[in-house]
Amino acid sequence: MKLGFRKKDTGAGVIIISGSCCIPGMAPFDEQAKRVVEQAISETDIKAQVKVVPASTAFFGAVPKEVMAKIMTELNQSGRMPLPAVLINGRIVSYGVPQVEDIKTALLQTKDTKEIKEIANE
Repeated sequence: MKLGFRKKDTGAGVIIISGSCCIPGMAPFDEQAKRVVEQAISETDIKAQVKVVPASTAFFGAVPKEVMAKIMTELNQSGRMPLPAVLINGRIVSYGVPQVEDIKTALLQTKDTKEIKEIANE
């Protein structure tokens, strides 16, 4: 067992990239996405920090460039605005208003990954 200070476990990091900064009519979709994420967190009992980030802020550096490139590719391929986008630990898990089950699955995968890392560090 390793001794020393452990980084405080803050759980999963959830970012919702909001489109309502640029398109005010998207605000209801952003709110729906936030409610779905909060419901999934509640139902899985996974610790998570949720942050809503405007698309303009995300585009100018709040999320990695690779993530924004994927969002732009989705926009170009589908012709639909892929927002809100939900990221969990930096990975896009949903475009548009997500389904509770999809978010729950992604959250549970973060728990599985964390447990594997803890076992490996023992």
